[in-house]
Amino acid sequence: MSSSRPDAESSDAASSTSLAWGQQWSRSASSNGEARVLRTSALQAAQTPSAARTIMLGALAVLVVLGIALLFVPWRQTVSGTGQVTAFSPDARPRSVEAQIPARVEDWRVTEGDAVAAGDTIAVLGDMSTSYMDNQFPRRIAENRAGVLRDLRLGVDRAQQSLSQAREKRRSARAKVNNASLGVETARKRYRRVETLQQDGIESVRSLETAQLKLQKARTDSVAAAADLRAAQQAVESARLNVQQKESKLKAQRAKLDLELGNAQERQAASVVQAPIAGTVARINKVGPGQTVKSGDKLAFVVPESDDRAAELFVSSIGASLVQPGRRVQLQFSGFPALQFSGFPNTSVGTFSGTVRFVNPVDDGTGRFRLLVVPDTSEGRPPWPGNNFLRQGASVQGNVLLSNVSLGYEIWRRMNGLPPQVSIRQGQASSR
Repeated sequence: MSSSRPDAESSDAASSTSLAWGQQWSRSASSNGEARVLRTSALQAAQTPSAARTIMLGALAVLVVLGIALLFVPWRQTVSGTGQVTAFSPDARPRSVEAQIPARVEDWRVTEGDAVAAGDTIAVLGDMSTSYMDNQFPRRIAENRAGVLRDLRLGVDRAQQSLSQAREKRRSARAKVNNASLGVETARKRYRRVETLQQDGIESVRSLETAQLKLQKARTDSVAAAADLRAAQQAVESARLNVQQKESKLKAQRAKLDLELGNAQERQAASVVQAPIAGTVARINKVGPGQTVKSGDKLAFVVPESDDRAAELFVSSIGASLVQPGRRVQLQFSGFPALQFSGFPNTSVGTFSGTVRFVNPVDDGTGRFRLLVVPDTSEGRPPWPGNNFLRQGASVQGNVLLSNVSLGYEIWRRMNGLPPQVSIRQGQASSR
């Protein structure tokens, strides 16, 4: 009994040991299997799905193709500007009708939309100055002018008569001087003859003394005649100066009175406001008779009837340095549907073509420069809209076409903030 019990115990121990080893092996086997399964799932998760791989390869191919296209796709550099429609000729631009004098509006002769010719009356003003309120003031000045000038002419005529009398006296004095000189010569000859005869005893001493007295009297008369001649000459000179003074005064007074009369007439004419050009009255600024206006106030605007059209664009200082007259401009007018691509001008729809005619050498005070663009009359270019559709003052946006570059270069230029490229030909042309 005792021997069989140990054997049983040993067999039980062996069986329990083998059972424990079996359980441990099964656990290790199951854990290895689970690890192998987990390792396989992680590798499968780390791999890129086929759909995503296809998308990435496609995107990479698109980027490569796009990069290559950027090197060869052409791009037209432009200088952009905005502005308004105007006229190239100053005579075709709207004119403001201004009041020339401080006055009161008495009557309007036109209304907005009326067609007027040059010189037509637009309004009648009443002068507010106390000196010109009398409508007969120019006539009164003319009458006063005529009276003053008449008196001055009479004074000139009297002075000329005095000059003529002085000249006559001078001629008489000159004749007396000649006679006195002749008398002196005659008395001298007679005295010498009497003196010779007295020495010969033919004539008496009394006769000699008488001849001497006559010679002295002739000399005295000659001196007096010479003095009268000098006095007559001074009288002539004084009379001539008096005539010149009277004539100068007449000229000065005539100029002064003519100026006063001209000012009065112009002042009266300024009370009638006339149209400076033929056109249409676009706007009347002052309303109603009785309203007072100052000198320089704008009364109305007149727009001329003209087919002259131009676009006034304002560009930056950098853009202005790259633009030269003759450059083509692509324009988009306000109110006209258009699809404009600045880099691809040939693909734009609804735009109009123009040519730079003038680049202002100075800015407008804000750093912008003014360009005047006229219609491009080249063959195949669409004409600009008519006056009934494209009116002065309408907004316009334009792109001045510059050099052709690649799209990649344009992107690189803009990313680096560089100015557009200028061709050598343009620089040489501008230098000429």
